[in-house]
Amino acid sequence: MPLFSLPENEKPAGFLISGNTLNFFGTSAGMTSTDGFLKSTNESGVIQWSLILDTGVDEIATTATKNSAGEIWIVGSSAKPSILDTSTVVPAVTSLNPDSVTAEIVPPIRNDLTQVIAWRVSSSGMLLQTITYDFGAPVLVRSVASTDFGIAVVGNYSTPQGSAGFVLQSGANGFVGKATSIGKSDTEINAVSRKSDNSLIVFGSSTEVIGGKKLMGVRDGIIASISSQGKITNVVRSSNSKATRSWQSSTPNLVLGGDSILGGKTEAVITKFAPSLIPIWTTRFASQTSAITFDASSNSHMMAFTSTSAIAAIAGWKPKKTTTLILNFDSKGALVGAYGAPTVISPIALGFSRDLGVLLLGVSAKGVSIFHSLTR
Repeated sequence: MPLFSLPENEKPAGFLISGNTLNFFGTSAGMTSTDGFLKSTNESGVIQWSLILDTGVDEIATTATKNSAGEIWIVGSSAKPSILDTSTVVPAVTSLNPDSVTAEIVPPIRNDLTQVIAWRVSSSGMLLQTITYDFGAPVLVRSVASTDFGIAVVGNYSTPQGSAGFVLQSGANGFVGKATSIGKSDTEINAVSRKSDNSLIVFGSSTEVIGGKKLMGVRDGIIASISSQGKITNVVRSSNSKATRSWQSSTPNLVLGGDSILGGKTEAVITKFAPSLIPIWTTRFASQTSAITFDASSNSHMMAFTSTSAIAAIAGWKPKKTTTLILNFDSKGALVGAYGAPTVISPIALGFSRDLGVLLLGVSAKGVSIFHSLTR
C-alpha cells in the first residue's frame, strides 16, 4: 500500500530525501499552462511548504539535485517569453451578432519549450535564483549534478537532422559559455556524474560516431568523459553487435542503470564502473522497463525495474504478471536484499534514508504515489 498519493494535477519527476523529509519536484498542469513545482512533506504526506515555479510561460521540471549548502536546484525546460509587437496593433472592432451566437474559445498556440531553465531554492522553500539558456529548438533536460561552481545539466535537443545530446554548465550568475553538443542526428544523453576535479561523465545512447568511436551494435549505450572546459576526452561504447543498448540513469558511485534488447528479449541492466570507465560488475534481469539506480551508501546500491520472470537468487520470486521489484547490491555486486512493490505499475524514482528506509515513487492504480518497500 502507498504511504500517500499526490494530487492528480501534479506530475512528479522525482524526489529528494533527507531524514524523514521528502522534497517532490515535477510539473503542475493547469487549464492553459504548465508550471514547475517543488514541495516538502513528511512521511505521511503532510505539506511543510510548497512552491510553484512559474515565469509566466509554460515550464516543466524534470530533474533536481542538492548542492553543498543544502539548496535545491530544480531544472527543466521552458518556453521563451513572447515579445508583443505593439507597432502593428489594430484597434478592436465590435461586430454585429443578431443571432446571439457564442463564439467558440480557441486556446492559444503554445510555444515550444526551447529553453533550459533552472531554479535555485533554499531548504525552507524560498526561490533564490532563476537562470535560463535558449537552444532555439525543443529541448528536454534529463539529469543534473552539483559542481563547485554551480550545476552541470545534460539532456537532448532537436536538430535539423534529428536529435543530439548536450552538456551545459553554470557559474554563480547563470549558464556559462556554449553548450557542448554530443552527436548531430541520433544521440541521447540521459544522465551525468561529476568527478572530484569538476570534470563530468555523461551517459546515454547513440547510433552515430562519437569521439571517433563507431557504432558497434544496433544502438550502443555510450559513456563520455567531459573535461571541465566542456571537451569530450574519452568515449566508451557497448560492444554487442546485435543489441540495442541504452544507459538511462547513473549515481555518484558510477552505478549505471539501463536496458538491453536482444533477440526480442528486453532486460534491465545494472553495471558498476571504475573511474577509468572499466566495468567492475554487471547483472541483468528480464524486464519491461529500464533499470533505475540509486546509491543508498558508497557500499550499497539499488535498482528498480518491472520484473517479468523468476529470479533464481530470490526464493519464491515467480511473478505471474509484470511486477515492480527493487534489488540491493553490495559494492562487489552481490545481491543482499530484495523489496517487492506489487501495486506499482511503473517505477519513477528511488530513495533511501536511515529514518524511512527504501522508498519508491511510482505509478499505481490510484495515480502517482510514494511507497515504502517491503522486504521479500
